[in-house]
Amino acid sequence: MTIKAKLKLLLGGLFFFSMTNIVFVYFLESRSENKLQWVVHTNQVLQASTQLLSAISDTETGQRGYLLTGQSHYLEPYFHSRDEVKVIWGTLKELTLENPQQQQLLDELITDIDSKLEELALTIDLYNEHPEKAIAMVRSNVGKIHMDNIRVHLSAFSNEEQRLLEKHNGDYREVRAYITMLIIIEAIVMLFLALFTVLTVNRTLFTPLTKLLNATQKIEQGQKQDVVDYLPKDEIGCLMGRFYKMSENIHQRHSDLHTKAHTDELTGVKNRITLQSDIAEAITYSQLNNRIVAVCFIDMDGFKSLNDNLGHEYGDILLQAVAQRIQSTIRSSDRVYRYGGDEFIVLLSNIRSPDDLPHIINSLIDKVRQPLMYKDKVIDVCCSIGISVSPQDSTQPSQLVDYADKAMYLSKKGAQGEVIYYQS
Repeated sequence: MTIKAKLKLLLGGLFFFSMTNIVFVYFLESRSENKLQWVVHTNQVLQASTQLLSAISDTETGQRGYLLTGQSHYLEPYFHSRDEVKVIWGTLKELTLENPQQQQLLDELITDIDSKLEELALTIDLYNEHPEKAIAMVRSNVGKIHMDNIRVHLSAFSNEEQRLLEKHNGDYREVRAYITMLIIIEAIVMLFLALFTVLTVNRTLFTPLTKLLNATQKIEQGQKQDVVDYLPKDEIGCLMGRFYKMSENIHQRHSDLHTKAHTDELTGVKNRITLQSDIAEAITYSQLNNRIVAVCFIDMDGFKSLNDNLGHEYGDILLQAVAQRIQSTIRSSDRVYRYGGDEFIVLLSNIRSPDDLPHIINSLIDKVRQPLMYKDKVIDVCCSIGISVSPQDSTQPSQLVDYADKAMYLSKKGAQGEVIYYQS
């Protein structure tokens, strides 16, 4: 049998097995869901029966409290539970519509419930005019007889539901056992198919192995490797080799263009294209890790005068030197951007607390402001700095940049070299 035929047989077997498995799993999951719903339903019935007995007991508690103390606030639980009893009984009636035996028990139960509620109501009404008669009626144990009958009926009702619950649980476990067995069978079949696949593909490994041995010999001889060496020596191999090389060239060009598009040509630092997204990413990380983010806006003082007096060459050298100094000072988690002509923005992220910020800023400024020597001329490096902090000032990237810019202008108007933090 050819490899092509074996692959067709393999794919056909996989498809048939997958479809059959899907049908069986769907069928079993449907049955499992149905059995689980019956388990939940039976638990709801048991819970409602418990609530019914509790509500009847609360009506009796409210009646006894009123008869013993004469205080009307004891009637509040009585009236509330009295109304609740009929609602719960109706719920049980609806939940057991498909069980005639339970329906009959509920019909017998409602007779005792009505008798119990009538006895409670009669003693309460009688207490208003003849308290001693009301107390005597309570002591006659008429209400106790009704209550005992209610407990007997509810006990029989709950026992039947417990029996049904055990049955439903057993049915549910049985279906889950079928699903587990199906999973085991599926694993065995998949193991068989995997073995068949390995045996089928094994015969196709001789040629690649030979090529690998040849490639190893080339490496030992110091010869250059080429992807074409691993492709068939035919038209398809030639096309695949050319396509591979063309794909590498396109990928390299795309990577170079991406880097160039996001890098300032003069200084080599990042330009402003990704500034907003980078700030947003830093803010998100800081919120998750309880850190702060600072945006430092730096403007070179006297830059225009430098260009006018010494020429643009000196201005370019100054910008390059400042960019390199910032790059060499900031941490690996920080970023520097050339924002405008003589403006830089430093994104300081992952800062533990505001107390750490002045030390970072001072180290940065001390480095930037060192005098620059170029062509036997000493250039004083002066700058104005404004800083905004997230989340204290804002969590919006554009606002942080705007706030840092405003703080920088206050720095420019104030004492030379003063670092200004944005104040709202």
